[in-house]
Amino acid sequence: MNKDIQLLIFNTLIGNPKGFKLIVQQLGLAKGLSIVLKMQLNMLFNNPFHPLNQKSPLLSWKERLSQKQILPAFALYDALIKKGYSKEKSVATVETVVIGVANDFLKFTVPTIKESDLLKTNLSERKSMFSTIVDRFPNSFGILKVDDDESYHFTVNSCLFASYCKKLGYENLATIFCKADRAFFDNNQPLVNFYRSETLAADGSACDFKFNLIAKA
Repeated sequence: MNKDIQLLIFNTLIGNPKGFKLIVQQLGLAKGLSIVLKMQLNMLFNNPFHPLNQKSPLLSWKERLSQKQILPAFALYDALIKKGYSKEKSVATVETVVIGVANDFLKFTVPTIKESDLLKTNLSERKSMFSTIVDRFPNSFGILKVDDDESYHFTVNSCLFASYCKKLGYENLATIFCKADRAFFDNNQPLVNFYRSETLAADGSACDFKFNLIAKA
């Protein structure tokens, strides 16, 4: 399926309703409705990517999808700040919404690794399986390395989410997207032990994803 269409379907059926629900849970119905309206106006008329893209109008598919994915977080943060919420409250609200929606998005796009995947596949097939998984993260550029039958490294040397956050003045949101990755693997991939020692969002030299497959007896 075309990735733009896949994102549109997710946002329409799952992402937007989930985001609205989480915002209302955090702020209450009346304030939540007001923030969502302001958020939508921000995405239409105060899109921070518009001036950036005028300088580089030809976007890659990774840039295009990454901007579509991260824009609601920027718009929500700006709406909260404009309404007088503190930076701390605004960041905390964005974090709750981003992690909740991202978890559902990754469940929608990333296959869950099953025990049969571990028992009935060889090394080459497992590498292909992980290549499929990391391809579902359009914001990242990196190298996938197989250490052995159970251990895989994906070293990200460029992250569009971290880059956009820093370039457009949303540095305080950058690590939220790293937390969303962690939450997804912890909650939805029981046969994968996920580890990182550093991230680009936290000013590391890379995002050193390490996946260890957990064999089941």
